[in-house]
Amino acid sequence: GGSHNDSPVVLVHGWSGSRRYYDDAVCALQSAVNHPPLIVRYDLRGHGESDQPAWGHHVSRFAADLRDLLGHLGLDNVTLVGASLGCAIIWSYFELFGTRKVKCAVFVDQAPLQNLAEDWSLGSKGCYDVVSLTRLQQLLKYDFIGFTKGNVNGCLSNPIDPAYQRLLMAETMRADPAMLSNLMADHTSLDWRPSLKKIDIPCLVLAGGKSQIFPLEGVKEVGRLIKGSTTVVFQHEDHWLYIEDFRRFSNLVVDFAANGALTDDSSLSQLQIEDDTDGRDLGYPQLDHEQSPRSQPRSPTSSSASPGAGGVTP
Repeated sequence: GGSHNDSPVVLVHGWSGSRRYYDDAVCALQSAVNHPPLIVRYDLRGHGESDQPAWGHHVSRFAADLRDLLGHLGLDNVTLVGASLGCAIIWSYFELFGTRKVKCAVFVDQAPLQNLAEDWSLGSKGCYDVVSLTRLQQLLKYDFIGFTKGNVNGCLSNPIDPAYQRLLMAETMRADPAMLSNLMADHTSLDWRPSLKKIDIPCLVLAGGKSQIFPLEGVKEVGRLIKGSTTVVFQHEDHWLYIEDFRRFSNLVVDFAANGALTDDSSLSQLQIEDDTDGRDLGYPQLDHEQSPRSQPRSPTSSSASPGAGGVTP
């Protein structure tokens, strides 16, 4: 894309994940022609290698952690990228601290409200009311391994490198299940619809066309609520689209971080774009998706990267 990339990218992972979920994306971001000047990924509190305090299991405290991280690193003009819960953490950050330090944001496969409400039925497919939350909490408490296996199967629709899939499961197992339980109870009940209308920076919404976690229309609603945002549907990818098609994900993030908009024809050509401002739709649904190289085994260079490569762990 056009302008020189001067925006540091901060990657916020999802509930029960870790910074390692961005391994492939970080490699692709680092090797992009117009790569960001800095790429930061970190383990959320209670996840990965971060501390596991017995308090602060709320989206708002995770947003304050993000503020603390940006302050600690002295970052400004940042591009915030959130996947799933990571979106809600960024929405909470905007609500509490504003957008002054942020150039633009990318939101991956998260609806603005998970629970059912009188005027809302496009939330989570798996955790949407007291009964489904309780079922998930019981699974976390009594069968964490079973939860972890089911979590992978419920977020991927395309094969990925088996060794990396095992690593993702091992990362989930590092999290504190009691914390995950408390955090989900908070996360699933929060309605971000009023807040999204107030966001005043460029935003890119990425939705998994095959997502088993959210209905497509639920994720698209985020794009409808944020003025001037752009929504891109990854038609053949699931909730973890940034893992399944990390190359295309990274191309979009690099372009958006550099330009505050999508400008790169190569990343646009095969994607369905829905731009809130002019409603353009460049969908190519008939495309045979087998043509494009997708989630091939990781190259030796990327798989041998050290665990914390490119990572900043508070």
